Formats: sequence, C-alpha cells, structure tokens
Amino acid sequence: MGSTLGTGAAVRVELGAGLPAWVLRAAIAVVAAVVVGVLAVNGVEWPALVLYGVLVVAAVAIPASAAVALIIGYPAAAMVFGGDERSWPSVLVLVVLLHLLHLLSAYAALLPIGSRVHLDALKVPAKRFALVQLSVLAFAGVVLLLPGGRTDEAVEVAGLACVVGLVVGVVLLMRRKG
Repeated sequence: MGSTLGTGAAVRVELGAGLPAWVLRAAIAVVAAVVVGVLAVNGVEWPALVLYGVLVVAAVAIPASAAVALIIGYPAAAMVFGGDERSWPSVLVLVVLLHLLHLLSAYAALLPIGSRVHLDALKVPAKRFALVQLSVLAFAGVVLLLPGGRTDEAVEVAGLACVVGLVVGVVLLMRRKG
C-alpha cells in the first residue's frame, strides 16, 4: 500500500492484520463491568446494577444507540441517589471510566463488526484521552484542596469575573477560526 506525500515520494506503510472490531465492543463490556464494581462498592442496590447490565448489553450490541448515553449517565445518577455520602475517589474513577466508555462506544459505532482496527490508529485518541483526564483530575485535585464553608464575597466576584473572561476569550478564539 503506497501513498504520496507533498514531495511526490511514495511511502510504504505496513499495517498488518489488526484486531477484529468486536474487540472494541468487548472493551466496552469490560469497562462497564468495572463501573458496576465501583457502583456496587458504593452501595448501589443489585436491581439497579442488573438494569445497568441490561443497558450495557444493548450498548455493546448497538454502540450507535441511545443505550450508550444511558450507560454513561446512569452511574452518575446512581451515585447521587444511591448513597448518603459521596466517595470522591469513586467519583473520580467513574469520570475516567465513563469517558473511556464514551470513546470506545464512539469508535465501535463507526466500525462495522466485521472490520479490523489497528492499534496505531488509536494512538492519537489515546493521547488526547490521557491529556483530558490529566486536566480533569488536576482540576478536581484543586477543588478538593479548597476549604469548605462559605466563601467571601470578594473571592466569589473575582471568580465570576475570571469565568466571564474565559468565556469571552473562548468566544473570540472560536470567532477567529470560524
């Protein structure tokens, strides 16, 4: 298999056999099983876990369905309504797992079940996943370090001004590109 670059030179790339696309669906099931474990450790009752399992089966069978949105949103609701006190380590683990479920489902939805996937094709998305998770976990670490209780009004106003400044900056940056 050859391709030409801007210089006109042909480059030969050997892809190899790759993995069957159903491996992505199996990965969805494995990650969802870990989510079930996290939910069970946090006191979510077994009927709710069984319902989640049914949703996972639907999402694995049809990754381009609404079941994927449900298997991502369901654990968040189960954690809120399932226990009296949130376990922050469990919440942070769920953030990582549910983001991974989202990515695996997206790629599984794009690939026909009989196709093949090459691990090299997943390197860039894996790096992006890691970067997003490091950013989120760093932000969560900062939030966990903040003192509890009421914040002074001056700090709230300064925080609100910073958020408005960030939104305006993002809008201006997006306007330049679009």
